[in-house]
Amino acid sequence: MSCAYHPDREVRGICSHCGRPVCAECLVDLNGQPYCKRCLAARMQQPVREINGLVRFVLSIAPGVGHFYMGYFHRGTQLFLITLVGAAVLNLAFPGLLGLYIPAAIFFSIFDAREIHLRLSQGLEVEDRGFFDVQALPQRFGQRQAGIALIVVGALALWRVLTTDLLRWIFGANYFLVQRTLNGFTFGALALALGVWLLMRQPRDR
Repeated sequence: MSCAYHPDREVRGICSHCGRPVCAECLVDLNGQPYCKRCLAARMQQPVREINGLVRFVLSIAPGVGHFYMGYFHRGTQLFLITLVGAAVLNLAFPGLLGLYIPAAIFFSIFDAREIHLRLSQGLEVEDRGFFDVQALPQRFGQRQAGIALIVVGALALWRVLTTDLLRWIFGANYFLVQRTLNGFTFGALALALGVWLLMRQPRDR
């Protein structure tokens, strides 16, 4: 393989920005990242956007908003939607866990935005990459997966009605004692049954 700019010279590295093979003369190392001189020159000409750390921190309390502020719209949008969907699912099945889920989501948002800001301040290039590939979802998420997702959401909604609304109507203010017992017994039995089923599926040693 020869250099993209000097065909008669041997390749010494690959530009981390454009992916072109370059020789030793064209290769520049910046904070541990290899660049070709053309990409590095274009990078140096780009205006550096000032990001206020305090503003970034405050906006990151709302998951995804801090990423929007720094210009990372794909990652911010996915983080925002994941937080909303997760909160909705927990509200259907385990509303008591929202008190743990929401602070955890806020902490992750603040931490992730801080890491991106730190890399940018070091001169590193950070790609606006989400947590999953949206374009690949239609290939991986077909009718079968959609049916399973709808069954899970419907089951969680019915479980919420059974273990919260119905028990509150029957037992009054003390419904949470029955709810805790019912939740523990049901999910314990499901975990036990799933474990036995998985063990039975394993091939036996002869």
